[in-house]
Amino acid sequence: MNRNIFVFRLSNELFSLALSELKAILLSDAMELKIGDRIDEFLFIYTDTKTALNICDRASLVIEMGPLIDIVDESDVAEIIRVVKDLQHEVDICIFLDSVRGFGKEYIKQFLNAYNLGHKLWRRCSKSLKISFVNGIAIVYEVLYRRRQLKFEEREPQKRPCYRPGTMKPQLARTLVNLSRVSPRLKHLLLDPFCGVGGIVLEACSMNIPALCSDLDVKMCLCAKKNIEHFYCDNKVDILIADATRNSLRGYTADAIVTDPPYGIQSIPVGTSLVNLVKEFIAISSDVIKSGRYMVFAVPIELEVKVDKLLTNYGFEIEEKHLNMVHGSLTRVIYVAVRL
Repeated sequence: MNRNIFVFRLSNELFSLALSELKAILLSDAMELKIGDRIDEFLFIYTDTKTALNICDRASLVIEMGPLIDIVDESDVAEIIRVVKDLQHEVDICIFLDSVRGFGKEYIKQFLNAYNLGHKLWRRCSKSLKISFVNGIAIVYEVLYRRRQLKFEEREPQKRPCYRPGTMKPQLARTLVNLSRVSPRLKHLLLDPFCGVGGIVLEACSMNIPALCSDLDVKMCLCAKKNIEHFYCDNKVDILIADATRNSLRGYTADAIVTDPPYGIQSIPVGTSLVNLVKEFIAISSDVIKSGRYMVFAVPIELEVKVDKLLTNYGFEIEEKHLNMVHGSLTRVIYVAVRL
């Protein structure tokens, strides 16, 4: 395999999730590559072009990717210009300058005074180069992949046939699926026991991962069925009316559990509390998920201490926790836990 160094630029807004998602994808299919250094939100990976593009196709939080051309001290504008001029033989090459959080602005001005970039639309360039100034250096790379909103737009909650307010957006749902280390190649089965209208299993389907979507609410299951059929996922996703806190799921075995339990007052079943619901969910999950496999879920931050203890008591080891602020009154903890 011909390995090169590829630059992966990760989402700075959700960086801890972005880095964990990328590493989980690499582990899920045991890809042939080597993770190199990290500079701020840029991660360097030794791999081939096909593998790098496959990673981006699956990932939710990779913003850009491409082969590294050079890394230059940001103040050495003459050297940056030399690197660019060495590539001038390329036809319709476009160069884009980027000051990451204000780094290198004065050197960008010097570059522009000495070198005429011209004006071209991104989509009209046969090759696009990016010069990103960050932490005192300039990273020069070709852009092979650039995340577009179209990747998620058609699956946005309000664009599905059946909509429910408060549904997790596809970008985060896809991240959670990837954090569970499921492998399409190995045909791992993913279970979402609080599937609601099916947002998480739709992301699994889009990555060719078979899934089981279950919910206690018949109306939610019917909504999920509409959405699943609309996106042609009925051959990859099965729907089950089942209580995730009772024995109805114990006859199933899953390679991963990815879910977003209900925490709104109107969403929690009558006669129980959120703490008890999460407790019973974890207890059932410990019997359903295979040993060594991962469970990913989110709960309000107020439950963090109790959930930590529950996971330990029911045979899980917490591998990661990530904070996710939804709005002013709700911050979630996203758990990545492995069944011992």
